Amino acid sequence: MEAALSQYRTLFGTRLFVRSVVQGAAFLAASTIAIFAAVTYATVNASNHVTDIVLSNVGPFNMRFAFVYGTFTVFFVFAGLLALKPNRLPFALKSMALFLLVRAVFVSLTHIAPAPIEPPKPAPFLNSIFYGSDLFFSGHTGLPFLAALAFWHIPALRLFFLATTAFFGATVLLGHYHYSIDVLAALFITYGVFQMACWLFPRDYALFRSSDLMVRRIKQDTAGETEGGRKKPVRRRLGKWVARAKKPRTPVPAPAPPPTLVEPMALRAPENR
Repeated sequence: MEAALSQYRTLFGTRLFVRSVVQGAAFLAASTIAIFAAVTYATVNASNHVTDIVLSNVGPFNMRFAFVYGTFTVFFVFAGLLALKPNRLPFALKSMALFLLVRAVFVSLTHIAPAPIEPPKPAPFLNSIFYGSDLFFSGHTGLPFLAALAFWHIPALRLFFLATTAFFGATVLLGHYHYSIDVLAALFITYGVFQMACWLFPRDYALFRSSDLMVRRIKQDTAGETEGGRKKPVRRRLGKWVARAKKPRTPVPAPAPPPTLVEPMALRAPENR
């Protein structure tokens, strides 16, 4: 806890970090307005529903609880991950904002009505968020997959968000909340959004991964411990070897010729007769 508070004091005491967070929050707010406008426009101008090879043979089932409250659960988990490591905040805000903006463009272009489902319970706020004609592409499938791509360097979180992606993909299909093309297209479009975010915000993405990569390097450096004693890490030995290889070498003087065992005749002292 003390380490997290120290990181908060350090990062939020930096003007560049605060400016990046403010930019991400403003971008996310604008994207949220754009997606709500797109959903309203698509719902008002929705046409008839269409047939689907999956939905025509499966369901519909009542998946309302998982569809609504599962979303809030994953949201709070993701918010907790950001709260523990504030260095993740700028890239998370900007990548989610870019995702919502791209989805708003797709939703405004497609006005197909959803498949017939059981009418939702009277909850105006929840119905306006979760039930509409914003079909292409599935946000319930795309956002967890975006989190999986962002946390790809952490195996446990990668598996969790990939499992969440599969869970919501199955939920929206079983409940007939999305067509199958919405779920499949979400994976490809989300991957493109993630690559765009990495290209547009490279410093924020490097900061997003910084603390986790530092922990990984520490673990790799301490992995050389053995039962008999401490072994030098391979990374350190390679670093020293490279440093020695790059160091300029001083020329070694040529060795002096060895003295001859038999002196030349001209240098030999005359013998006393």
